Amino acid sequence: MSLKNANMIDDNRHYSFVLSEDKKTLLFSWKPIEGLNVQDFRRGIAAFADQCKKHKPTHAVIDATTLDQVSPAVAWLRAQNIDTREETYMKWWAREIVPVYHDAGISSLAVATGDPNAPGELTNLPPGVNFKIGYFPDLETTLQWKPE
Repeated sequence: MSLKNANMIDDNRHYSFVLSEDKKTLLFSWKPIEGLNVQDFRRGIAAFADQCKKHKPTHAVIDATTLDQVSPAVAWLRAQNIDTREETYMKWWAREIVPVYHDAGISSLAVATGDPNAPGELTNLPPGVNFKIGYFPDLETTLQWKPE
C-alpha cells in the first residue's frame, strides 16, 4: 500500500494522521518526543480512535517506531508503571478504545513497533476484540500486512 497521494488529516507536535487515497487505511504516526507522558499518549490513542470512527477505514495503522522507549508513556504501555494505583494500559484500552474501533468497523489494527522481534499477527486476541491485530518491526512491513 502506498501513501503517496494520501490526505493529511492532522499534524501536530505529538503525531500526525494520514488517510490513504482509497480511504481504506488510516495511519497514525507518533513524532519523536523525549519523555512522552501518559496523558499525551492517551490523548493521541483516543484521537486516533475518534478519527477511525469518523473516516471508517478498513485498516488502522500506528507507526510507533519513533516513541521514546524510556518515556513514562512506553513504561505504562508495557505495564511497567511505578504507581500501582494507576489503571493499566490494557484495561484502559479495552474499555475506552476497543469499542470505538468496533464502532468504526475496522477489520485490522497494525502497529509498527521498531522491534525486530515483533510477533506479527496475533493469534490470541484480547477478550472482546473482533478485529485482527498485528505488531511488525517497521512501517513498510506493517503497511504490507493484509490479514484475511
